[in-house]
Amino acid sequence: MGLGLGVTVLAYASRVVKLIVDEYQDLNPIDQQFVDELIARGIITFVAGDDDQSIYSFRYGSPSGIQNFTQHYPAAAPHTLSDCFRCAHLITDTANALMVGYPSQNRIPKTLHSLYAAAAPTVAGVVHRWRFPNAGTESDSIAASCQALIIAGVNPRDILILLSNQRELLGGLKNSLGAANVPFEPPRAETFMDSDAGRFVLAIVRLVCDPHDHVAHRLILGLRPGVGIGTCDTIANAVINNALSYWEIFHYPLPGVVFRGRNLTALNHARQVCAQIGGWQRTDTLAAHLADIAAILRATFSVAEAQGWQNYAAALPADMGLEELRDWLWADSDEQQMAVLHAVFTRLNQQIPAAAVLPPRVRIMSMHGAKGLSSRIVFVPGLEEHIFPGPWRQPYPGLVLEAARLLYVSITRARAACILSYAAQRRMQGPMRATAPSRFTATLNGPFVGRVNGLQQPEVQQIAAEIANL
Repeated sequence: MGLGLGVTVLAYASRVVKLIVDEYQDLNPIDQQFVDELIARGIITFVAGDDDQSIYSFRYGSPSGIQNFTQHYPAAAPHTLSDCFRCAHLITDTANALMVGYPSQNRIPKTLHSLYAAAAPTVAGVVHRWRFPNAGTESDSIAASCQALIIAGVNPRDILILLSNQRELLGGLKNSLGAANVPFEPPRAETFMDSDAGRFVLAIVRLVCDPHDHVAHRLILGLRPGVGIGTCDTIANAVINNALSYWEIFHYPLPGVVFRGRNLTALNHARQVCAQIGGWQRTDTLAAHLADIAAILRATFSVAEAQGWQNYAAALPADMGLEELRDWLWADSDEQQMAVLHAVFTRLNQQIPAAAVLPPRVRIMSMHGAKGLSSRIVFVPGLEEHIFPGPWRQPYPGLVLEAARLLYVSITRARAACILSYAAQRRMQGPMRATAPSRFTATLNGPFVGRVNGLQQPEVQQIAAEIANL
């Protein structure tokens, strides 16, 4: 988080009385310092997190934040949550065993307890641990298992395949699923909304919905090409040093000689955008401002980005309100976006078009991409040492422990069934070579058994029965 963004939110914090920080284990030291600043201002703060789910070291996230919170704030009242609402107990038992075998330093002691164990009827869940002779047999068996589950009545969208290494695993799985006529969607590709122009559109509609959204102001300022963190921080420091209001510099006449040169140019552009959208209302429709947003993008970015926006928006209902558009744009998953669309078409008293309904397909995702999601059935293939944790993690104990946490997150995405597997041989840089099972396979609450095929009919029926009792 740059200083400019931090200052804008701290300015906004004067209106905040209580703060909830979820997924605290994902915060990096700068994020944690920012929360400390808010707490120092007297804001009543509740933080929640699980150090076993800290998987973002690439952005400097660390489990130490949640682990040390009560030491940093001795007056804080700790509450330990151990009941699991998502997974059946054989799945939580497997996840618990992994964390016992590979605990993070200073791990907060905990054991997940599945509430399904006390359900009537009891839902035990299913965990399979498979060892295949080669990678081709593994991918073919996963495809055959998906096919059998779908024939048994399982919605393909209730099947999730999680990959630790797309380069090694995705190609074979796609071939096998295609050969078995199993509908699937590969890991989500970047869309217009992953670009700076897409984030700029989200900032615009956020600002329409909440004119005091300081983060949206910061984004409108900083996403313009040629405007970097340095410019944003210089403007923020000028606000502090001259006792100004960060919000007012976007909307009121600027004080003389405070902002100069490129800082003034960047700020004036952001002010112009704020003025252009100043009269828009959250209830205005997408159709009413589709061309206006395109014009702003054309002036800020290029003709290509403006056209990219129009292509993206063409798939959305023209009568969607800007508040609904905001909810669609910042949704974390397809399911959340579908909920927004359902609400839009219900409001319009219209049927949801078939093209807008999520297609029934098996989802293939990265392990990181599945964070926060769940599925009735989860496959985790490729549990081989050279793939997971893999050579770039192996020299670093901290990254190996994070890989264990990533596997823990993957296992606990499963509600009724989790199928873990590895191959004894895999093609690596040309020839087929013998592989070693991942070190984590020894701590997954049971042995891996040899297989040459996928789920058999009794196994499919058992999973279907568990799903029916969820």
